Amino acid sequence: MKEFILSIDQGTTATKVVLHSVNGGIEAISRHSIKQIYPKDGWVEHDPYDILESIKKGIEDVIVEANVFSKQILAIGIDNQGETIIPFDRYTGEPLYNAIVWQDRRTISFCNQLKKRIDKKIITEKTGLFLDPYFSASKITWLINNIEKVKNAINKGSAILATSDVWLLYMLTGRKSSMTDVTTASRTLLFDINSLQWDDELLELFNIPKSAMPKVVPSAYQFGFSDPIVCKGVSAPINTSVVDQQASLFGHTCFDKGKAKITYGTGGFLLLNIGKERIKLNDKISTTIAAQYDENIHYVIDGGVYCVASCINWLINALKIVSSPKEIDKMEFNMKESISTYFVPSLAGISAPYWKSDLNGAFFGLSLNTKGKDIVRAVHEGIAYRFLEIVEIIRNNGFKEISSISVDGGVSRNDFLIQYQADLFGIQISRPAVNETTSLGCFYLAGLKSGLWKNVESLKGKTIIEKIFYPEKDNTRKMKNYKIWKSAVESVLKWHNDLNILKE
Repeated sequence: MKEFILSIDQGTTATKVVLHSVNGGIEAISRHSIKQIYPKDGWVEHDPYDILESIKKGIEDVIVEANVFSKQILAIGIDNQGETIIPFDRYTGEPLYNAIVWQDRRTISFCNQLKKRIDKKIITEKTGLFLDPYFSASKITWLINNIEKVKNAINKGSAILATSDVWLLYMLTGRKSSMTDVTTASRTLLFDINSLQWDDELLELFNIPKSAMPKVVPSAYQFGFSDPIVCKGVSAPINTSVVDQQASLFGHTCFDKGKAKITYGTGGFLLLNIGKERIKLNDKISTTIAAQYDENIHYVIDGGVYCVASCINWLINALKIVSSPKEIDKMEFNMKESISTYFVPSLAGISAPYWKSDLNGAFFGLSLNTKGKDIVRAVHEGIAYRFLEIVEIIRNNGFKEISSISVDGGVSRNDFLIQYQADLFGIQISRPAVNETTSLGCFYLAGLKSGLWKNVESLKGKTIIEKIFYPEKDNTRKMKNYKIWKSAVESVLKWHNDLNILKE
């Protein structure tokens, strides 16, 4: 009897459910959008039941499309949004508030006040992260301070205040699992990535009760069996839970030191495997944990760009310069041509190395001759420059051995962007034929736990490359444009600081 593994890729804007045959082929894919809720400016929420329903529909879709029996499902793997949180009652499963999404910026003021009264180095030394609304801790504190249901649940001892994976696993297992994995825990600002424990000092700093935190386990782990009532008849071990970006890193088979990937999704994320030991970083860039599949821990340098596909969607939906991503992908740009328009893609704040959550984006060099096509190109170049900043930080901190970079995500299908990126980096970039690299990582991890492969070495060489982008020999002109763009960033930062002073 043919067997399959279900990969559930639970993302920010949609849930994808992919049915993989055990030999690696994709039998069926289903995608269901997640409604974005914006209660106030800078607030981003999801209805937890909307997320759960998207998973249930996806499971049903792929089973019907592939015409398979539920008993043919060998295992399930799920990845999550990372920093997004869903508070819930551990006895009833009732969400105590909407999911607060990683993009949410409601805690900017709280974080800024906290920065003034603590030694921020303590947070970074323990967690590898920086005090920013992007991460989960301040979101949880906001819930404790503002939501009566959360306060009551804490007083009764029934609150679980955790990332979205915990509630989803709880519901998918028929209310039997309330665990998280090391990758997701490492995105909270509450988890010591050296000792692999929830940190008492940080929990106290954010006024979060330890009793409300879930158990932390490896990414490849038996989280329980799926409830056939919830999962459309499927009762199979859920053998993987992991952050989407770490799933993607695993899907690219970046198991070794020096291997890197970039995902161009709603936000963009460069993850670099730096091995089993943390590197002391002098610049403000995050260190986190790779998917754990055995007793070892591998550390990762993580550079995020908050707006990538969201910038593209902004061009389409708000500015209406183009009608679809496909129209952009078909645009032909002269790689040797320079334009005088520059874009700083900080529409939802800016991360490493600036960590300015409330910074706005900006165009520079606009004139009466600026065309829509110039705007589109400037947005793509601005995204590429942000990733070059991250690569330069890594190199300036002494890690120069980036041996390879693979890319995935919808925006990675844009040849102009990826070629421009390769030219800037001076590094060869490969794009796999299969773009579902995140779900592929879930499949690999769940398969490892199920015994399909003996070790990760068995997975190397499985990736089929669709295209390799070779860097140009002389990138002097592009680097000159990069320096001009850096000047634009400095101008935006100065404007931001001046504006804050005037508002006081």
